[in-house]
This record gives sequence, C-alpha cells and structure tokens, in this order.
Amino acid sequence: MIYAWLLFSFRGRVNRARYLVVQLALLTFWLVLWLKFSFHFSSQWEALQWVVAIPMIWINAAITVKRLHDLNRSGWWAVAILIVNRLSYIYYGLFFGLYFGVDISTARELLLVMLAVALSLLQTWIVIELFFMMGTDGPNRFGPDPTRTAHNSPIDSRPPVSVPDFLVRRAGPRPT
Repeated sequence: MIYAWLLFSFRGRVNRARYLVVQLALLTFWLVLWLKFSFHFSSQWEALQWVVAIPMIWINAAITVKRLHDLNRSGWWAVAILIVNRLSYIYYGLFFGLYFGVDISTARELLLVMLAVALSLLQTWIVIELFFMMGTDGPNRFGPDPTRTAHNSPIDSRPPVSVPDFLVRRAGPRPT
C-alpha cells in the first residue's frame, strides 16, 4: 500500500484495521510530542503544536473519509464528525471550568448535563460506526473492497465472516 495515498488522499476505501492503526499512530504521536514539549519547552510548544496539528488534521480527515467510503457513506460526513469532536472538546472544557470554578444555577447545570449526555451518545455512535461496523461487502461506488485481495480466487466466493466459524457453528439451537 502506498502510504502517501493512505495518509493524504481522500479517494478510495480503508477497512477497520487500517483506520484503527492510523488513528492510534496519530494519538501516540500527539501524546509523545505533548509530553516532550509541553513541560520542558512550553514557549516552543505553542508554535510547534500548530505546525504539527495541521498535517495531523489533514491525515485524520483523509483516513476518516476513506473509512466512511468503506461504509458506503459520503466523505462529507467527516466534516460533521470533526464538528462534533471540536464541539465536545470546547464543551467539556467549558463544563469543567464552570463546574469547578463558578457557582451556576441548577437549570444551567441541568442543561449542561443534558448536553453532555447528548454529545456523549453522539460520539459513541461515531465510534461504533467507524471502528466496529463492517464495511460494504464487495465493491461500492467508492471503489473495490479493501478486505479482498488480488489472490482471492473465484472458486472461494464466500463472503468474509466477521465472527470465527467455530463460534457461528456452536451458536444457537442445535440442529435436529
């Protein structure tokens, strides 16, 4: 696989495994940079985080669009996902800032809690869609199935099973 296509292109499809690997790599890279620079070189970290954040946002958007394509969804849904993530980040910063520092009324507190629950449910659904749902079986309007390789023969035309066969055979009532 060409890494430039995987990380920077918005065309094609990627399966769950590649999506997870790229997301974990981005998270690890950001965490290492944050731990290294934020405590020791705080003035340099301010400038460096913007230089690093822009390519990371691009890579995140590109891999998310390809994952949405695998689910046979438009890549424009990635914009909605990015907005929900940024709103959650801003909201939780505001919520914890208000909660620990300012006395707010019960009605506002209840509204903030309801918004927290709604955002959490929405983010949970996004995680389920992107990390756990199987992609479209076979080719779709965005390209060929990324889980099928070129060495698959037409003789073995069974669709891939998401659960190991030994679990499928033992699940459910016994045949009579």
